[in-house]
Amino acid sequence: MAGHSETNLRTTVSLQKLAIPLLLFVAVGAGIAFYLNQPGEPPPAPPGPQRPAATVTPEPKPQDPPPAAVTTVDNTMRTNVPQYGDSHADAPQGLTGHVVLPDGRPGVGIPVLLVESAANDPLKILLANSKGKVPPPLASTRTDQDGSFRLGILTPSKAVDLRVISDENPEVNRQQIKVHESDWLDLGNILLDQGLVVQGRVVDEATQAGLANATVFLQASNLSHAVIATPGRERGVAAITDNTGFFRFGNAPRMGLVNLFAEAPGYASAQVTNSQLKADGVNEFTLKVERGEPIAGVIIDQRGKPIAGARVDVIGLSVKTPANATTISEPDGSFFFPNLRAGPYQLAAVASQFADARIPLVLTGEQETKVVMSQRASVKLKVLAANRQPVKVFAVGLKSYHEGAAINIGNVPDFPERRVTPGDYPTEYNGEWALIRGVPGGKFCFQITDRDHAKTLSPAFTVVDGGPEVEVVCELTLGASITGTVIDDRGSPVANATVNTDLNGGLAAETQLYDWFRQLMPEKHTKASVRTDAQGRFRINKLAFADYMLRVSHADYCEGTAIDIKLEREGQVVDAGVIQLNRGAIVEGITNVAGAPMGQIKVVLSVPLTNDVLPGGAGKRDGAPLTPPTSSRALFSANVLSENNGQFALRKRVPPGEYKVTASRQDPGNPFLALMDMKETEQKLVILPGQDRVQLSFNLSKR
Repeated sequence: MAGHSETNLRTTVSLQKLAIPLLLFVAVGAGIAFYLNQPGEPPPAPPGPQRPAATVTPEPKPQDPPPAAVTTVDNTMRTNVPQYGDSHADAPQGLTGHVVLPDGRPGVGIPVLLVESAANDPLKILLANSKGKVPPPLASTRTDQDGSFRLGILTPSKAVDLRVISDENPEVNRQQIKVHESDWLDLGNILLDQGLVVQGRVVDEATQAGLANATVFLQASNLSHAVIATPGRERGVAAITDNTGFFRFGNAPRMGLVNLFAEAPGYASAQVTNSQLKADGVNEFTLKVERGEPIAGVIIDQRGKPIAGARVDVIGLSVKTPANATTISEPDGSFFFPNLRAGPYQLAAVASQFADARIPLVLTGEQETKVVMSQRASVKLKVLAANRQPVKVFAVGLKSYHEGAAINIGNVPDFPERRVTPGDYPTEYNGEWALIRGVPGGKFCFQITDRDHAKTLSPAFTVVDGGPEVEVVCELTLGASITGTVIDDRGSPVANATVNTDLNGGLAAETQLYDWFRQLMPEKHTKASVRTDAQGRFRINKLAFADYMLRVSHADYCEGTAIDIKLEREGQVVDAGVIQLNRGAIVEGITNVAGAPMGQIKVVLSVPLTNDVLPGGAGKRDGAPLTPPTSSRALFSANVLSENNGQFALRKRVPPGEYKVTASRQDPGNPFLALMDMKETEQKLVILPGQDRVQLSFNLSKR
């Protein structure tokens, strides 16, 4: 059994491994790059024709350069405007509040809805966006006669975003609100802002005549890149032109830049992007549209059979056509873009089970474009147990393979893990091979999960689109083991502590940035959990070959860790040594605004970046030599949102040491507010050895 000194040495050395965060960035970048080059599931077929965006010169500033290339998704791909009424008001937890108009009157009948926060699962949101899917609201309602609303949350402790979408005022977006189980959080008064006026005309570019019944969309530029769009407002707020082509918005945002898009039957759409609005008057724009020209054709496979439901994109190739448009192929494989601005385009098609297809140049007016898509490949897979007997039931995931890279596998988002059963073994292969269909082209390995073995990676293999079937044989392993002992700060064994395996994060493991990126990382390691016995000992078996860290938790102690544990071969047993848990302190208190308790204030505790916590730190403080940092405190951080009554308690004990603590309101529309709050509320906190509980109080100014 390794001694305590060996553990401290390992910790000190590991703190010098600053390459871990860089490796995370490399791996994430590789995964995203791979994803962006892979075809995805096509979105549902939208009704009606597409009307893609085109370029327009805004008035009254004709000297401005043409707008930069943008990507737009046709209005027909958006979800239906939600029916406000699924409030889930009988849920055990949720949000309440009052909507107040700029003049102080209650906002009556105003839609209020909850959407999932992108912070929960950014990869899932990325996939949904790529398929043109906007998730429906988690809950929605309209405000009562007194402006009040009540929205239930079915899954507590997960972040949600609140959207208030008045037709007369700019949209309100409150992000990353967390409500705990059986708690109803009162958001108080939500004051709507007085919007700016944006108006103008949609005219025929050739005749300058106004166009009636054109649709104009107004969108804040910062929302054009929002991770999750507001359901029913995927392209912004809409207005319809009158008989003279006139349109008017009275709810434009007062801060930031805006985009305008105009669409009219028979015309290519027009746009004005990134325009700064005047706060002291009416903002006038003229959107000039020209007669559209079509591109049409058919999507077929290599045998000439039509492919229905394929996503078809056209990408403008000239300064005159710097926009994209999207449509979906019909049951007979046909597709139709009726109104594009004249010019050259590139055409791309994506369909499930088929390799991407691309035509580099298509001119408007061409209506017999033929796109041939190759069937994605199938792979024959044979899985053998450690005793060489066939395994017919297991889970299989596909991982991209990057030979020589520090993290040599990556996720393939459009190939989710699937369950293989005896039904996946075709008779033509005599029941010896499972057929894994729909594998894209590239270099991969399979990740096999089976209850009797450790998670196992198959040998790497290469798939060629349209090429022959590939045969892969994977022999499962029983894996390796990790042992160790958990003690407290007096040297006594800690029984019934929970020991969890985790992806090795080293120095970065305690940072919020690491927690976000780990959601995108491939899980090469095995997730396992055991409890220590009466002597504080533990052993974890059947672990996949990977780099690990251990997280040790107990209700009476701070979290302990052991890092840089490398498992490489069958039957290997690695002793993690002695993991010491500090008693630490519970940090709790109350957050106030202008002297009154206020909830949803974010309290953050972190370690000041001084020499004693940085790798290789040396020197003296107050005449005393600095001691090497320990893993329990290196870059330690914790944060929590205060409850409805302003009370908060950090969810993990804080080890002895010196910290800084801040409190701030979370307003995505005004990030400077949070910075001002943090500067105003920053406190120094010292946790002494043996201290069990610390009380803090914050009082934020009313702004």
